[in-house]
Amino acid sequence: MSGIVLTDGWVVTFLIAVTVAAAVATAAFWDRGRFRIVHRAAGLLIVQLLLLVSLAAVVNQQANFYITVGELLGQGGDTYAQTLPAGAPRLSADGGGGEDLDRWIADHPAAPGRGTVVPATLAGAETGYALPSYVYLPAGYPTPTAAPAGLPVVMFLAGYPGTVDSWLKSVGVADALDEAIAAGRLPPVIAVLAEQDPVRGRDSECVDSALGAKADTYLTGDIPEIIHRHFRAATGRQNWALAGYSTGGFCAVNLALRHPDRFGAAASLAGFFRPLIDHSTGDLYQGDLDLRRANDPRIMIGQSRPAPLNLFLTAGLDDRAAQRDLKAFAPLVKAPDTALVIADRPGGHNFTTWRSILPDLFGWLDAQFGGGGRTLTGL
Repeated sequence: MSGIVLTDGWVVTFLIAVTVAAAVATAAFWDRGRFRIVHRAAGLLIVQLLLLVSLAAVVNQQANFYITVGELLGQGGDTYAQTLPAGAPRLSADGGGGEDLDRWIADHPAAPGRGTVVPATLAGAETGYALPSYVYLPAGYPTPTAAPAGLPVVMFLAGYPGTVDSWLKSVGVADALDEAIAAGRLPPVIAVLAEQDPVRGRDSECVDSALGAKADTYLTGDIPEIIHRHFRAATGRQNWALAGYSTGGFCAVNLALRHPDRFGAAASLAGFFRPLIDHSTGDLYQGDLDLRRANDPRIMIGQSRPAPLNLFLTAGLDDRAAQRDLKAFAPLVKAPDTALVIADRPGGHNFTTWRSILPDLFGWLDAQFGGGGRTLTGL
């Protein structure tokens, strides 16, 4: 049961069919039997519960909050393999999976002017994690033997609950990247839509937890090594950026502050700026105050670093919690760090709001990566 994929169409269809069948059965037996009040009440209650479950399934399918039943129930079993299509390459920093990657790209040619989205398991050497991801390659991405090095990289992190499908399907980031790159508003980039929760159904907050999970190490160590090994990625912190919405916004800012040698820019879309402990995270810090302070952007932003950090901070006007956090954190950003703050746009804490801010985000990223846009042939 835990391995059932909730976003599969048959699951949603089955739940809707059961709901309709329950409603029909309730109506058919409305005036039958001795205990009419009891079975009428039971029938109505069952129909209402099934209706709520069906609506939740439809919303989940659209938003990609949970992939499997196990994840929904907070089970930590390994169900990640079911989140990617069959034949997706498994890539490691030692070069493993390179032939499978070339085969996948060859077997899935992109339409003219469109980028290629590669589903891949990224197997980290340091953590041992093998987690799903999508890697976006811009239109015209050349073969490894012919390509010059030099494409900047953006790592996109989701909220919680959320999956590697959230940025792709719910926000539509691949299509938006295609459009911005084609229009010259953003240079060709590699985008990594990474899984940030090593334990299925548990919010990692992208930190190396006192409980043992090493999300930070995986995201900032393992993944860059793999991307450099298999893709034409530029080196240097000025060519690597992080972006996230909600919890992913916290992750982006926190990881960039913790690793200024690896990332020069971070974008928070309706993120928060304080380390959380709640039912979805568990006690990540186990009373270790130093560890918690080392993952608190409000503290880290005031500490000296070898290089400045450029931030993109935004929240919709109707997103009260994110607005409050943004207005408390933004004044803490002092030179030489910079912050572009957009807090006057309508919208709440949802994918529509985050989708609408992508043109501003891409314009800011263009400036981080040198400005003016570029083509692959011009690299």
